[in-house]
Amino acid sequence: MQPIISSFIFATNVITAYLYKQYYIYSILFTSLTLTSFMYHSNSNIYTNIIDKCAIGSIVLYGAYMLYNKFNMDKLLEVILIFSCFFSINYLYIYGYYNKKYCYDPEWGNYYHGLLHFISSLGHHIIIFL
Repeated sequence: MQPIISSFIFATNVITAYLYKQYYIYSILFTSLTLTSFMYHSNSNIYTNIIDKCAIGSIVLYGAYMLYNKFNMDKLLEVILIFSCFFSINYLYIYGYYNKKYCYDPEWGNYYHGLLHFISSLGHHIIIFL
């Protein structure tokens, strides 16, 4: 799957955050991430990369804020799944960068990047429904 197509998976987070939980800020942040991800993957350059990284950073920070505020020992399994998603994403992206694997593999990189989009979307869906 091409990353430009998998960028639209973040639209599910927009819908979930807005319609089901009325998390308007989360919804706005995911709308911007969907747009910046689409922009970056359709026209990759240093400027679109920086803009996309800013959107990613805002989602990570706000997701951490939401998780901190919603943390409850009764939801420990969900929290473990969220951290598993987070560490999986970092592994695919950072470890892959330094070893030219996964997202940076010349043949399979786009598929891994699409998987990265899916895992990050899943992790934030779990945060939304905590």
